[in-house]
Amino acid sequence: MTLIRLPALFFLVCNLWLSKVAFAYPELSRHGYTNCTACHLSPSGGGLLTPYGRELSKEVVSTWAKDGEQAFAYGAFTPNEKVLLGAYIRGLQAYREDPDTKAARIILMQADAEGGYNAEKWAVAGSLGRQEIRSGLKSDSRLFSRRHYALYRPTDKLNIRAGKFLRNFGLNDANHNIYVRKDLGFGFDTETYNVELSYLGDSFTSYLTYLDGNFVQDPYALLKEKGLSWSLSYFFFEKEKVGVSAYRGEDDTNERWIAGPWWVLSFTPKLFLLSEIDFQEKKTKATSITQRGYVMSHRLGFEVVQGLIPFVSFDKKYLDRNDPATEQDAYGVGLQFFPRPHWEIVTSWQKEKLILSQRNSDLLWLMLHFYL
Repeated sequence: MTLIRLPALFFLVCNLWLSKVAFAYPELSRHGYTNCTACHLSPSGGGLLTPYGRELSKEVVSTWAKDGEQAFAYGAFTPNEKVLLGAYIRGLQAYREDPDTKAARIILMQADAEGGYNAEKWAVAGSLGRQEIRSGLKSDSRLFSRRHYALYRPTDKLNIRAGKFLRNFGLNDANHNIYVRKDLGFGFDTETYNVELSYLGDSFTSYLTYLDGNFVQDPYALLKEKGLSWSLSYFFFEKEKVGVSAYRGEDDTNERWIAGPWWVLSFTPKLFLLSEIDFQEKKTKATSITQRGYVMSHRLGFEVVQGLIPFVSFDKKYLDRNDPATEQDAYGVGLQFFPRPHWEIVTSWQKEKLILSQRNSDLLWLMLHFYL
């Protein structure tokens, strides 16, 4: 008998592809861009594009483009060069099947507008948009700000930022479905109120972030931990990037430590690998029970022509080495396509397997993303 479990599918999908909300692409380091600020206002990437970032979306990312097409609103009007504007609309068609479940759903994942002002020494930015609110079979939405912050640059390489945004950890990949994001609690809608100090050098970058968790007592906040996050990376041979990250966080029920290496390697100008491995120790405060385990994500991509990137992926998690039921693998194939500036299309098939029970499931999805 086929069972349709829409709440489970909905939870899975929302963790899966409100993924490139930030549309930050760490693999651009293979083109020689060591720091996210080459394209973005945010020191850790994502969100508002700088004028140079919009030029790269035309020259480096997209398959086809006309002059001026990359501009905000296709160049319908040109704001002051210090004023940065953006808007993001994203939708998903997903289908999941396992021995007990067949379910499909179309979801509007994101509809946000964002603006900022970028002066020489300081900047401010904020967004306003739609957030999905889920409770069992019920689905509602609200108007909210996904991120807002103030930024100060005492020197060309030093940045101080305060506000609501994602902490920098690991690859900082915008694909929230990969295990190192969603299974460490760093996935969809996990922006927190933070103070961040970053150093963006030519070869070394470092981010130290204090997280104040749910500073405004938002009842819908998904990550409420307070703690510290630190990430260090080294860029070499003009295209390779390796790093290590560490995190300590705690809330009312748990405290945990996470640490691990990550890397972006370019074997050729077209073939590249993104990998991250993290080890977690998590202790429940009420019982002092401690779980120790690991999680990893790998994606190998090959750019056939500019903007057309088929990929293969492998993820694995074993978050409690004393519980074999927590061991799970996932592998998949997919295609990422940037036909023109402002457009992104991603489709993928992924097979997941619970190691203990040998239970398999398949997930197919198609994501369409349009930004101004």
